[in-house]
Amino acid sequence: MDRGINMVTINGGLLMAPDLTITDPYLKGAAEMYEDGVFVTVDLDFIADAHVCVFEDVSSYGRYLCFNHVINCSHDADKLAHMLLPTSHSSPTQRSNDARIYQQRISNKKLNNIMMEFENENQILTN
Repeated sequence: MDRGINMVTINGGLLMAPDLTITDPYLKGAAEMYEDGVFVTVDLDFIADAHVCVFEDVSSYGRYLCFNHVINCSHDADKLAHMLLPTSHSSPTQRSNDARIYQQRISNKKLNNIMMEFENENQILTN
């Protein structure tokens, strides 16, 4: 700040890529993050849009948490596990009957606000 430079970082959740599988080392600690209410994922398009919005907003500064999906219940965890299974894996996945929902303890409100402002400005300019 004393040099007139705004330092900005975007901390993304688990990037959902087509080649991501359940054996990927990036998933180490996923169970603990799930139980702590901080297991989040982000789509490539969403994180790319976030980078553009933060770059375009000259008032942006600090850290932005970037995700567009929270995994905090067994249904979401089962769905994610099924998506991450290799295509050659043919055995059916076990569905969990655990009805617990872990409290979300992470927020991306700061980034969402900047993205909404950016979207609103672009709509005004295109109309």
